[in-house]
Amino acid sequence: MEDLRDIQRSKQGQYNIRTRHLDQDGQPLFTNHLIREQSPYLLQHAHNPVHWHPWNEETFALAKSRNLPVFLSIGYSTCHWCHVMEEQSFDDLEVAELLNRSFIPIKVDREQRPDLDEIYMTAVQIMTGQGGWPMSTFLTPEGHPFFGGTYFSKEQFIRLLGQISQLWNTENANLVEQGKRLAEAIDRYLTPPSSEASVGHDVIEAVRGQLLQTADKHHGGFGQAPKFPQEATLLFLLDQISRDDRPLPRIPEWDLIRQTLDNMLQGGIYDHIGGGFHRYSVDSAWQVPHFEKMLYNQAQLIRVYTQAYQICGDPEYRRVVSEIITYVLRDMRSEDGLFYSATDADSEGMEGRFFIWTYNEVKSLLNKEEWILARKAYGITGTGNFESANILHLTAPMATLAENLPLGHKTTESTTRYEQLIDKLQQIKTRLYEHRRLRVPPLTDTKIITEWNGMMIAALAEAARVMEVPSWLNEAVRAAEKLWQIHRQPNGLFWRLSMDRVGSDNALLEDYAHLIEGLLQIYDANHDHIWLERTEAMLTTLKEQYWDQNNGGFFVSSGDHQGPMLVRSKNLGDQATISGNSQMLSVLTALYRRTGDLQIQAITNEHIAAFAHSVSQYPMSCPYFLKGLAEVEQPNPTGLQYTTAGQIWAQAYKTERTDSGLWEVTLKIHLSEGWHIQTHQCRDPQGQSTQVRLLSENHHECLDIRYPSPEPWKTNDGKLLEIYSDQCEINLTLKVHHPAPVRLQLNLQACNETSCHQPHTLLFNLWL
Repeated sequence: MEDLRDIQRSKQGQYNIRTRHLDQDGQPLFTNHLIREQSPYLLQHAHNPVHWHPWNEETFALAKSRNLPVFLSIGYSTCHWCHVMEEQSFDDLEVAELLNRSFIPIKVDREQRPDLDEIYMTAVQIMTGQGGWPMSTFLTPEGHPFFGGTYFSKEQFIRLLGQISQLWNTENANLVEQGKRLAEAIDRYLTPPSSEASVGHDVIEAVRGQLLQTADKHHGGFGQAPKFPQEATLLFLLDQISRDDRPLPRIPEWDLIRQTLDNMLQGGIYDHIGGGFHRYSVDSAWQVPHFEKMLYNQAQLIRVYTQAYQICGDPEYRRVVSEIITYVLRDMRSEDGLFYSATDADSEGMEGRFFIWTYNEVKSLLNKEEWILARKAYGITGTGNFESANILHLTAPMATLAENLPLGHKTTESTTRYEQLIDKLQQIKTRLYEHRRLRVPPLTDTKIITEWNGMMIAALAEAARVMEVPSWLNEAVRAAEKLWQIHRQPNGLFWRLSMDRVGSDNALLEDYAHLIEGLLQIYDANHDHIWLERTEAMLTTLKEQYWDQNNGGFFVSSGDHQGPMLVRSKNLGDQATISGNSQMLSVLTALYRRTGDLQIQAITNEHIAAFAHSVSQYPMSCPYFLKGLAEVEQPNPTGLQYTTAGQIWAQAYKTERTDSGLWEVTLKIHLSEGWHIQTHQCRDPQGQSTQVRLLSENHHECLDIRYPSPEPWKTNDGKLLEIYSDQCEINLTLKVHHPAPVRLQLNLQACNETSCHQPHTLLFNLWL
């Protein structure tokens, strides 16, 4: 025990001691094996009187030597009910005595080991029909689960511990057999069956229809309370909308997206003072959140609102993206430029205390004009909407508020009422934010997770490219460089997480998949080949360590793991985050288009085949995989378009709207050194002219197309031709007859000094 005390003293000040059992000097009376861990969640339990152990071979060897069942508790640092069960049971001497005498207690951070969380959550769901955290499971010394649940009150838990202990002594063989059967069921559930099935476009169409049927018609989103954003589903729908050639009002999925995103950004699930989204809403109207904030929600919702902005240009979506990024860079970033995992829901012993406001409190902080505006805009009342206090929310869309609220005199004639309202509310928010900073903040979980940092890097880079904010790209590059430095091991493998720049736990599939996506987004924004080279190196590691050589698809974990692993899962389901195998389909497709590597194309086809049966049976569970299937068939027409093994890329931009109501549209084409395309008046009888064609002729009229000036080029046999090289722009002047996406087709033929490729066609959708 002295060894554990020494470790505790060496970590003094590096974590918050959470226990009521302290000596007269304020030092903890108990220290268990979790003191050796880096996870903030595990360190929260390092001074419980329960003799907690980490998940490893030594712990299970101890269980076998003592012939005791294992009690496995899985949670995470910002989980409200995890804190409640800790205070009621795990920090209680009576409960601790029962656990220590009759069980081997193990604590696991689900964010550190989501592979274990998936396995035992599956067990709990099979046994009880539902799941959640804290997860409480009883295992045999071989790691087989035989009973489980979630939260138990102290009285329930004491009774349960007595019953399990008695059954272990009297019905041991039955419990062991029950554990074996349940382990077999978990294996069947998490291992996709091999099949010759194929997945067609009809599956995608069926899911679109089913999502419209299951959507909340009143508030947007899916299902009833509690309401989660379900970002994977939103991103799938946005991808489908971007491929549609109908006007937005005629696309039913757009109505659903618009309703969902508008209600979320207006509701209490959004932090209107500090920025960022809370994890979920406890009501169906997005008004009352569960107040924890997760990095993965911020990253995924930045991408959702960015892609929606790209389609409709709503300034509210741009505002929300900017505010989320400001929040993350200000409050969730380490000194190294990496991103923390989460902030808690509780502070000062109360859920949401940091975020709520009383009527008189807000009134006392603002002048009369500000108070009137804040009260009407944010729905502040004397009775409140949450335990006699107010969760701030917008009472109407910002454009409606701008028309109806008194705003005083304009600062300039060119300022719109919307811009005027945004400015005035920003002044109010700044004042309230400065006051809120004086409160005790919720706990921040400072561990750096590769997966979630990859998500944030991708979000920053994509938003920077779409909204043309270079500083966001700089932050993405800074984080990616530092993550590569700290989380990449000498053997090329990655750590799952780090604390204080010290890595731990081998990365999982999700870590690689989302970091590759982040690096690809950086590459799309700056086309520095170092990022493409790094993604290829990571893919090589994945193929060696995670690829199923027999049946295709990627395992969630590598073969090198601590403690028993009942099954090497190849899970496909998208949940709070996009699953690794779903994300891998998108990144494999993107890598193939940017490199032309035929081995990557072959792996992509095997990856699809590995999950075809699962997707055809349960398509609603994997919307992001369906998005990847659409991408394999045809690149998303709103993004960058690559051809010629990534040597040429192009994108369509709207540049301006003229005084006469016409739109100027530009196609920018970039060619790598040594490559060129034919001009629009190609004189080579064997060549393909570069031509732009307007496909949306029923909705738009092309008044003019202006091709760039050609440059002379001499072939190896001395012929003089005219070509386009390096960078070139094709400009169009369009007249809009109906509000539909502009659909353009670019035909080109790429050549280098020795040969020409087959002619290629690129398609673009652009919303004006």
